[in-house]
Amino acid sequence: MTIYYEECPAFPVRFFKFRASEELTTITLEEVKKLQFTRQNEPAGVGTSGAIQNRKEFLPIHKWFQECIDSLHKKERWHTDRLVVNKSWANRSDANTGDRHDFHRHPMSYLSGIFYLTKGAPTIYIDPVKDREWGQFHLDGYPDKDCKLFTQLGPGGLIVFPSYVIHGSEPNYEVDRFSIAFNTFPQGEFGGQYGCAVSYTHLTLPTKA
Repeated sequence: MTIYYEECPAFPVRFFKFRASEELTTITLEEVKKLQFTRQNEPAGVGTSGAIQNRKEFLPIHKWFQECIDSLHKKERWHTDRLVVNKSWANRSDANTGDRHDFHRHPMSYLSGIFYLTKGAPTIYIDPVKDREWGQFHLDGYPDKDCKLFTQLGPGGLIVFPSYVIHGSEPNYEVDRFSIAFNTFPQGEFGGQYGCAVSYTHLTLPTKA
């Protein structure tokens, strides 16, 4: 006999969505298309640019990225002076290539973001609970279809997520796919009254004797 039960999802991971103006998206896409891209994951890896966060032509989009993160910080009240967009790069997957981004996560970052400049293959996020199970008593058979999230927000869409979440992209076929990814890191003091306040603007590392 099968007994009825109700599933109760607990402690879901929160993602945050934003939408840039059409003008800002179009201008940024024009500049991204001028970049040089290098395949990092042969043979079917996406093309990746070098760091672009300090390039003059990308200052407007980075100003908007930072405003998005500041808006989150204001509401979430994380215990740090500021969460700063400290590194970014562009990704390119040409149409009809099947190029994809292998599964990975972003170390040394608190929140990461993916800004979609075009349509194209969706990004896949893997439920972190699935991987956490592997460190415990584990039984094969976890429903794979229920532990993946697929997103493609289209031109101007930004999704911000915890950097520890493993993600990648589906093989790309329909259109040339362009995006920008970024990381964030605390700036100034963090910890505050709830812990040991540490300042990353005044941190001194010990030297070898």
